[in-house]
Amino acid sequence: MLDFEKAQRMSLTMQVEVNLKSALIIGALKPGARLVTRDLAEQLGTSITPVREALLRLVSAGALQATPAQAFLVPEVTLQRYNEINQIRKKLESMAASAAAALMTEEKLHDLRHYVEAFHEAKAQGDMERALQANCRFRFRLYDYADMPTLTALIEQLWVRIGPCFNYLHPMSCEVFKQHRYYDDLLSALEKKDEAQSGAAMCRAIDQGAAILQRQYIN
Repeated sequence: MLDFEKAQRMSLTMQVEVNLKSALIIGALKPGARLVTRDLAEQLGTSITPVREALLRLVSAGALQATPAQAFLVPEVTLQRYNEINQIRKKLESMAASAAAALMTEEKLHDLRHYVEAFHEAKAQGDMERALQANCRFRFRLYDYADMPTLTALIEQLWVRIGPCFNYLHPMSCEVFKQHRYYDDLLSALEKKDEAQSGAAMCRAIDQGAAILQRQYIN
């Protein structure tokens, strides 16, 4: 017989985990932030058990650190570790972009352009949080189009680890982003189904983002 109580708890655990992953990826949780199980349960309107299980799953994934007294920490990311993760990201995300290019259709391209426009609109309005959310949606929709779920899962793991660094961007003006029309070269390569150029454009996009964040470590 199925254990419905266990299944329901697992469903809640997965929901909490998805919410926490999203917060980590867009930098809503800053490095060094302390997460208390009971407080999160109250905020999410659920019991402590699924919250704790979700937090422990994120600890296993290297996204959080466990501490005594039912608390968890968002890890600090050193410049060395940030650069290391970006090097791995460039390999994986360029692979995903190349694979997506091979399977690109007009309908998919239209969908991707919609997400990019939402990203630029948020930038123009100076709404950094919405810009980061739109950027995340664009990137992972593109990776979904690669039809390589294992690759997408690996990319997500890296974004969860590096995402808290994006918190440094939240207080900043979007002026630095307004200087570039991001993703035009990538969309052009995808339209042509050019796998090599799509991969190269993705690497450039990662380098552009890294150049901005690295200033936070230098200053």
